[in-house]
Amino acid sequence: MPALSVIDLAMFLLETPERPFNIGPLVVLEPPARGRAGFADRLMARMLERPAGAPFNYKLRTPPLAMPTLEVDAEADVSKQVHRVTLEGAGSLEDLCAEVCRLHESRLDLTRLLWEMYIIDGIEGGKVALYGKTHHGIIDGRGFVQAISHWLAESPHDLEVRAMWDALPRHAQPNPVRASVARRLTGLLDKLGGTAMTAVELSGMLAQQGLKALGVGGAKGLSLPYTGVPGALRGRASARRSLAFTTLPIAGIKAIGKATGSTLNDVLLATLDMALARYLHERGKRASKPLVAAMPIALAHAQGGNQIAVLQFPLGAPGLGPAQRLAAIRAETRTVKNVIGKSGSEAVMLYTTLVHGIPALVEKIGLKTGVPVANLMVSNPFGFAEKRFLMGAKVAWVLPVSVVPAGQMLNVTTVTLDERLQVGFLAMPEAVPGVEMLARHAAEAFEELKGAVLGEEAAAQVATVAAKAPAARARTARKAAGSPAPARPAASANRKSATARRSA
Repeated sequence: MPALSVIDLAMFLLETPERPFNIGPLVVLEPPARGRAGFADRLMARMLERPAGAPFNYKLRTPPLAMPTLEVDAEADVSKQVHRVTLEGAGSLEDLCAEVCRLHESRLDLTRLLWEMYIIDGIEGGKVALYGKTHHGIIDGRGFVQAISHWLAESPHDLEVRAMWDALPRHAQPNPVRASVARRLTGLLDKLGGTAMTAVELSGMLAQQGLKALGVGGAKGLSLPYTGVPGALRGRASARRSLAFTTLPIAGIKAIGKATGSTLNDVLLATLDMALARYLHERGKRASKPLVAAMPIALAHAQGGNQIAVLQFPLGAPGLGPAQRLAAIRAETRTVKNVIGKSGSEAVMLYTTLVHGIPALVEKIGLKTGVPVANLMVSNPFGFAEKRFLMGAKVAWVLPVSVVPAGQMLNVTTVTLDERLQVGFLAMPEAVPGVEMLARHAAEAFEELKGAVLGEEAAAQVATVAAKAPAARARTARKAAGSPAPARPAASANRKSATARRSA
């Protein structure tokens, strides 16, 4: 029987209409001019020849008096999960994003296979898009990148058509469960970790957090959850979503990292922190203390579809310059890595489940303003260092469409494609209006950070190298009268700006 980790289980039990646990890629293809007509239908027919493999052949089993489990559906029919959509009208990139938001907002039918695929045409330039909607309870971001890596070819001459729902490589599949989740939960912490060490490690983590909050002895640990989260980006939970994205040059990120001893994640977090400061200032809501980010971190030797922890830490203090902000973030991420290194996987996963489960339970009982966990979730589940293709069509974008979890209103997920880091912003528009402005500010903030760290001359040299790399075409969203102009390098859409024809 496939494993259900504690985090997996929480994703199934705590899901609500406002917080569906849907994740998946939005892949935009540029079919070759020859054979462009009918490309979407041919691609769909070819993909339907592929059977579903683990974890895409799993179904949720919910016994009346026991915890849910996963089981393999030996008769999985992928044709019932795959749908064709044709955009009406101009079929712009904004229309596509709006349609994907609409599809992303609804919960999956948990009595069927735990994923859906939408093949979308009617997009300007003859483009074809593939949106794969999957329940987060069976796969994490790292697993999805492995699935997409197998799905998409590295050469335009590789015409073998694979599918998102092909089996993951065996090493990436969830481990067989050694004991049922019900038994592990009933046995409390000793069953979760196999020994009472899980409880000891969890207590140690919490003690360090308490000492840090009190400023005792220079303790270095995580910040206490729910405390110190600024009131920025707050609002009532809603089922509506808005999507925007921009791209950043990998060459520039590496140059900043090399100059400062920072990781790609550090540079990304500093860029987002600066962008959020600009966004909030424009809206007259400047934060009085550091914003708090939540970040999924891959764990070794963990079980289940989600082999991750999600930990929170403060970003840069208001008023810091770009380089100082990056240094502050680098120090915090090192602390997080240190905590992970000293704690067992089960203890950190249990901590994650408790911290994120409480806000989810609060919302589930009807308090939609919830308990703040962080100002934003930031995820970077690796990516693809080279160009990718599918049935001879070039992959123009692989955009992440993820979860906005309880206690947060904004998710930022990145995926590398060739020489660009694609940054997707998924938000609840009531709490984060004009998310396209945030995408625009991210591109601007990166240039400011690059100039501050490398100096104008070195930054210009890096920009010259980066300019030779393929970049996403500049797009802007349709906007209401009187709203600010969206970013040149960003694309965005609110879900209500598009209509589509859909067929099963």
